[in-house]
Amino acid sequence: MHQHGPFRLLFLAAALGFSAFASAQQPTIKIGVIGPVTGKSSEDMGQSIMGGARVFLADINQIGGIMGRQIELVERDDQAKPDIGAAIAKEMVEKDHVVAVVGFGNTGVALPAAKIFQEAKIPLIVSGATGASITKTFMPPAYPASYVFRTSASDALQPIVILNDVIDRRKIDKIALLHDESPYGQFGKQSMLAELERRKLKPVVVESFKVGEQDMSTQLQHAKDSGAQAIVMYCLGPDAASVVRSAEKMKLKLPLAGPWTLSQQAFIDKSGLGAEGARMSVTFIENELSSVSNQFSLAYRKINKVNGIPSAVAAGQTYDALRLLALAMFQANSTEGPKIQEALENLKLRTASTVVSRYDRPFTPTDHEAIDLNMIVMGEIHNGKVIYAYKEDASRGSIARMKKGQ
Repeated sequence: MHQHGPFRLLFLAAALGFSAFASAQQPTIKIGVIGPVTGKSSEDMGQSIMGGARVFLADINQIGGIMGRQIELVERDDQAKPDIGAAIAKEMVEKDHVVAVVGFGNTGVALPAAKIFQEAKIPLIVSGATGASITKTFMPPAYPASYVFRTSASDALQPIVILNDVIDRRKIDKIALLHDESPYGQFGKQSMLAELERRKLKPVVVESFKVGEQDMSTQLQHAKDSGAQAIVMYCLGPDAASVVRSAEKMKLKLPLAGPWTLSQQAFIDKSGLGAEGARMSVTFIENELSSVSNQFSLAYRKINKVNGIPSAVAAGQTYDALRLLALAMFQANSTEGPKIQEALENLKLRTASTVVSRYDRPFTPTDHEAIDLNMIVMGEIHNGKVIYAYKEDASRGSIARMKKGQ
């Protein structure tokens, strides 16, 4: 999945003309980082978004920044609340004067904030939230040019990968779909139902629950009574853990699958032994052996003074988002929003030593999704860690997965 070689950005120093001497005399370039550092069920994402950004900051400033200017991160906690996210976005535009923004863990928070950045012509790369509507909302013809990009795997894609595993590989077609009632869960349910319909299948039951609900026995009993052979969840990690604990109490043992949120530490910790064998769609697995992955994990732990990454996927995707922004600013030789936006849509430099993938033209004027279907793999919980569900994916882990047609 990754290019071998030095993890640090030293390969860029000569190519991009960075100068440590010049950077000391120039004003900093401010980039906003927004995520749910606190907030019900979302802390893993927020803390990892900030942590991944700090690894990038250490790397880029070590070689003099961008265009001879040091980078400054403007970090803000949206608390997983849409009104707070929107207020922060407004403040970043009007007061902090950021040149670009990365982050957001929650679809419902990202959408209203993204509108503010779009209208201010400030590029935003969403590195956590996966609701399919986030990028679609701002594309032409709704707007002349979209300023909203993404390095996380859209919920238009994750259900395909999940059902490829459950239906095609494990030959299970009696599926119970459980989802939370947040925008994320609702959008995920719609995407999952659309993919099932494409396969001419219907779930045996669809059940919803409120974020924070503890007892899922009613929903699970309906699943059992409907003859479900597997449970597919679309919710945040702690709520998925409530499903697991409720199933354990009922002595209901069915295969569990879901999106990337099941790879987060909160799901593993709160589920205990019940998480064993649960599978999820992910773009990055922290415990793989590729040199870039290992070096990123080590740098993350050292810089953030922690023993592990709460959400390795969110951390890696945020690091990569910032790397793509750095390349775009260099290519545009500018920190002006419209010029960065145009450069992002037409990146000429291929990345190296990024975490999730190498990127070669990740965005175009009609496609603002950096992650393609072939970049998403199935992970599985094994002894409290996320590993590859399939050995062939693990053996290909050191090979860059590129977007199709590139």
